[in-house]
Amino acid sequence: MNDLLALLTDKRFIPHGHCYMWRPDLLWTNVIADGLITLSYVTIPFTLIYFIHKRKDVPFDWMLTAFGVFILACGTSHVMEILTIWQPYYWLSALVKVITAMASVITAILLIRLVPAALKIPSPQQLAKVNDELREAQAELVTTARRAGMAEIATNVLHNVGNVLNSVNVSAQVLYEKVHTSKGPGVAKVVQLMKEHPDDLGDFISSDPKGRALPDYLGKLAEALAVEQHSMIAELAQLTRRIDHIKEIVATQQSYAGNSSVLEPGSLRELVEDVVRICDVSLALHQVTLVKEFDDVPTMPLDKHKVLQILVNLINNAQQALGSGAGRPSRITLRLKVVDDTHVRVEVEDNGEGISTENLGRVFEHGFTTRADGHGFGLHSCILAAHEMGGELTALSAGPGKGALFILELPLALAQGSSQRVASG
Repeated sequence: MNDLLALLTDKRFIPHGHCYMWRPDLLWTNVIADGLITLSYVTIPFTLIYFIHKRKDVPFDWMLTAFGVFILACGTSHVMEILTIWQPYYWLSALVKVITAMASVITAILLIRLVPAALKIPSPQQLAKVNDELREAQAELVTTARRAGMAEIATNVLHNVGNVLNSVNVSAQVLYEKVHTSKGPGVAKVVQLMKEHPDDLGDFISSDPKGRALPDYLGKLAEALAVEQHSMIAELAQLTRRIDHIKEIVATQQSYAGNSSVLEPGSLRELVEDVVRICDVSLALHQVTLVKEFDDVPTMPLDKHKVLQILVNLINNAQQALGSGAGRPSRITLRLKVVDDTHVRVEVEDNGEGISTENLGRVFEHGFTTRADGHGFGLHSCILAAHEMGGELTALSAGPGKGALFILELPLALAQGSSQRVASG
């Protein structure tokens, strides 16, 4: 060990300063230059170490480490250049250069081997193209989901219109039967009988058995026609109401059909009431009781089409979940309440079949459904619509047979920096 130390610090050589003839200008020029190079070489590897520590996702971090060791060795060789000006430690300087040479060769070999893999890294232009393709795919998916949501609304509207039309057909059939069996022709018979006795009508009514029965028959006919008229008027009124209901359902859906992707100030409570108006015929037909628990909600920016899409879908799903609830009254509770100063919540709760823990985490997945005739678009399109409005849609259930709760939470005010298009009024 002592022999090695003596070799590295062999003083038989003269310091490098003699080569500079100890001229201060030349000597200090080299010292300052080597000092600045050393400072830079020392700074670079520590900067790389800091970068690798902060960005653990950077590929080929081992290459940066090898490069840092090489740079640090180079900086040490410049330290030896300064030291040998005054001390002839040339063997030590040579050892440092050997270490530097080994580090540089290893780094060069690693770099050469790395080049093929590095060439496979996408260029910024390629990454930009991939990002554009992903954005287009996402936009297409959102459009598909929105169309699925619109189709869901249209399906529910047509379903409810169909239910009302069934009632219209029943009323039309009742009216047809009443007209077909009407007592009206009896009036024509009386008139015909009186026409047969134009000159002796008084004698006919007082003497003829048929004539004597005529006043009593006319009285009973008048009573029957009055009852018949009252019944037909009531049935016509019912028919008119049902036709008006069809017009109301269609008008409600049309009032939101043109509002896609538009935020405008509105009443969420009125919108929820419109949803109930669209769905109430179907709920009544399936003997589902709808319980409304509505708080007052201030005017807020709404994308009415998206909110309609979500709530119609949720109520329709809740109604379907009640189909297997034999032995208990079917009930859907619709709640509207302000959560705090920033958010409002709409809840749709049913006492139906419930959701298993396994399926609860998947109900919003694209294509997921537990029904044989389901397509898995409805709830997925709903959560996308909620997110587009800056809101959230969540599902809760205590398990199979214990009902389910879906919660739509929306901001009371437009979020700063939101990209939603706002109607100017």
